[in-house]
Amino acid sequence: MQDRLTNLAISNVLSNAVNIGNRLHLFKALAEISSEENPVLPEKIAERAGCKERYVREWCNTLACGNILEVNEKEEFWIANENSEALTTENFPLVFNTMLSTVLKPIQNLIECFRKDGPYGLDYNVYSDFEEMQQKFAKVTSENHIIPSLVPAIGNGIQERLQSGIRVLDVGCGSGIQVKLLAEHFPNSHFIGLDITEKAIEAARLLKKSDGSDFENLEFLVADAGDMPKSYTDSFDLVLLFGSCHDQMRPDLCMKEVHRVVKSDGIVAVTDVDGSSNVYTDRETYGKMAAMKYGGSMLHCLPVGSNSPDALCCGSMWGRRRAVELMNKCGFFDVEIIPTDYFPGSVLYVMKK
Repeated sequence: MQDRLTNLAISNVLSNAVNIGNRLHLFKALAEISSEENPVLPEKIAERAGCKERYVREWCNTLACGNILEVNEKEEFWIANENSEALTTENFPLVFNTMLSTVLKPIQNLIECFRKDGPYGLDYNVYSDFEEMQQKFAKVTSENHIIPSLVPAIGNGIQERLQSGIRVLDVGCGSGIQVKLLAEHFPNSHFIGLDITEKAIEAARLLKKSDGSDFENLEFLVADAGDMPKSYTDSFDLVLLFGSCHDQMRPDLCMKEVHRVVKSDGIVAVTDVDGSSNVYTDRETYGKMAAMKYGGSMLHCLPVGSNSPDALCCGSMWGRRRAVELMNKCGFFDVEIIPTDYFPGSVLYVMKK
């Protein structure tokens, strides 16, 4: 166990070094000016990236000892060809390493939540950098898959209805990455993004089409998902929740509101972290990734979803059984569960009113 704990500590250090390299574009700088045939000294990397040489040298030393960068006897560095894409493109593992530091930032506050006499949970605002990284994460996982993969997976003629023109609500839209993609691809439909976080909605309202023009079929609203405008009753053909259900303190109130606002022939589609609702089964199914899933829930999703006396405290690993039970209680009795291999670690729930 001592060796295992040591290895965990080493991995933690390396993960943070990867985070630094990604945030400061050090990997890209190194890839642009070096190769196995032409390795470079840290001063060249620092100059290219606009950083201090001494810090960059220690960063290079750390990652070379962790077998992430290559080094020779002259202490010159390069990225192996087979590792270049993984370290220089916005991919799931790289962004996830970068995202971890944002949920670790309020660790002392989280420790107090564990104590019996401590606070119920944490306000979303204490994760000050999380929203920005979450949107980058959403961009990486959504940009290439929302239109060609997710929309057809929802079925029920939704793709054709979106093309003809329907009314769509994105609940917990954050900065609007997903709903923007949909609004641009389906100009005949009208889209509304709703989120309780004013900062996120402010950012969403600045979104433009790919050609720089303004949207005419997309609007955003600051509102509580558990208390949406009364005028929304029976008014949406499609309601979407992209990973926003489990973070809520009262996801049951949210889903009851979703049931109210979707039309009688409407569709509700919810993406969420996949799990079985049983930790033993999850460990056997996902292996070491199960620890990552539960750890992410412990560090962020559980505390923000527990921050009131009446919170349901779901956490992101509430799993299929608990999720379907809650949806049933909120009036959705025919819930279809669809795998989403294009969204790593997630699953899609599709239901009708």
